Amino acid sequence: MSEESFSEEKQPSKKSRNIKIGAAVAVIAVLGIIFIPKIWAKYNKKEVVCLNGQTEIYEKFKDAVVLVKHTYTVEISIKGSKPFQLEVGETNLEPKTISGTGFFVSEDGKIVTNHHVAEPWQYPTDNTTSYDYIKEHIAAVLPDSISEGSYKSVIEKNWNDYYSEEGEEGEDSEEETPAAVASTVDSTATNTATVATSTPETTVEPSQVKEVKYVSVDDIKITPVTVEISVALHGSKEDWLKCKVYKIADGNEVDVAVLQLDSETLPGSVKNIVDLDTAVIDDSTLKPGTNAILIGYPMGMTLANTRRGIKVQVYEGQINKESDGVSIQYNVTSTHGASGSPVFNECGQLIAVNYAGFDEAQGYNFGIVAKHAASLVQ
Repeated sequence: MSEESFSEEKQPSKKSRNIKIGAAVAVIAVLGIIFIPKIWAKYNKKEVVCLNGQTEIYEKFKDAVVLVKHTYTVEISIKGSKPFQLEVGETNLEPKTISGTGFFVSEDGKIVTNHHVAEPWQYPTDNTTSYDYIKEHIAAVLPDSISEGSYKSVIEKNWNDYYSEEGEEGEDSEEETPAAVASTVDSTATNTATVATSTPETTVEPSQVKEVKYVSVDDIKITPVTVEISVALHGSKEDWLKCKVYKIADGNEVDVAVLQLDSETLPGSVKNIVDLDTAVIDDSTLKPGTNAILIGYPMGMTLANTRRGIKVQVYEGQINKESDGVSIQYNVTSTHGASGSPVFNECGQLIAVNYAGFDEAQGYNFGIVAKHAASLVQ
């Protein structure tokens, strides 16, 4: 066999070997990209610099905590029509605005808050009225024969007829119905020649009255939608920065969500974000009796608005009960508007995201433990 033919036979073998080596290198590179950052993060955690009490914690994080304003409304769709909004006065259909708290956790403007701040309609309260009666109302005033383009105008025009019909229910009407007129004519026809000789067209039979068919409740869909979510910074004078919903925890049990500024840029006045890398992820270490410090906006603008602009507040208490894996209880002062506030330990590490309490009494409040917020942002 000549050297030339030997070389030609060996060439495919070298090429195959090179392909295998290249594939192996590619696999190792991909695995490295996936696992090296996780291994690095596990063994090279940021050193926690312990702050000295609530004043230092407040000074460090006050600019990172924002007042959230969420305005939302509902849209109507009938038989799969293009959604529209109704303007019919005081009902559950008019826009509503709720306030909450959030805090910056990234350089690209991500903000941790509560799910019920990002989607308030997903967490109905005892005083929240169901949309079922709205569907019944629409079904009572919108004839089925109306074209899609006229849904909105016909509903708004006939809206108050529903109330008058409800008021007349069970009462005798002063006007005679066609059936009553027919009955009168029939009863007098045997007694007077004049009526007996009247033409048949003057008699209205009950079967001749055309019944109006209305749309079915099942054909009506009511969907809550966001009009605008915006945040105001500590020290600002109601300069609202628009946001979008970035991510929401699965299910309703973990009441955490992440917003993001439309600009996707951290405001220049925010020098320190709440660092989730130093958050207390092991909630079993949160022991009753240890300090808990909340920075937020209880009562929304009612307390936040001052002569010098919007001001965040700080409150301190203690953990009262061990974590159940989702939430932890503490006696830090909190009320409506403080939903989504960061709760820190005495060193300034995030331990929870405030989310609930009792209206009847102070001192019984709850936060979602920090690990759920950290996993949502990663």
